[in-house]
Amino acid sequence: MFFGVPFRLGPFTVDPEGRLFPSDPAAAPAFLFRWHDRVVRARLNQSDADHKSWRLALQTTLARVSSTANVSDETLRPRSFALLRWLERTVPPTWRLSLLADHRVWLVLDTPIDLPITAVRLITEITRFTLDLTPYLALMDEIGLTLSHGSET
Repeated sequence: MFFGVPFRLGPFTVDPEGRLFPSDPAAAPAFLFRWHDRVVRARLNQSDADHKSWRLALQTTLARVSSTANVSDETLRPRSFALLRWLERTVPPTWRLSLLADHRVWLVLDTPIDLPITAVRLITEITRFTLDLTPYLALMDEIGLTLSHGSET
């Protein structure tokens, strides 16, 4: 299959060397994927006005702390908050955890990235994040700090 280069691939333009760069530098290319039943949002954001510095932002809802009205296990809520306090101290320093008003646990990673970038390098950066995230998600799932249906937005 022959592709004329450069060509467009979603929000990216692919150059003759196979590197990706935003088709529209004023727009932030973004896409979604699922990891361990959570939606992860990936977005490339500009760091400067001349479009030379970029950042890769990865965002996901890790869990939702259950309401006391919906929980049969009275220890789940205190254990959930204890786990969140522990997570704040143990996740990598480039990760930011937040507990939102609706009790969703929100995680953001924002890291510099060089563009243009190959698809392999972009997927490698995202895979590194998901592999680093996996033990935290497994721990949350084990104690029951998970997502309820409709809470992954």
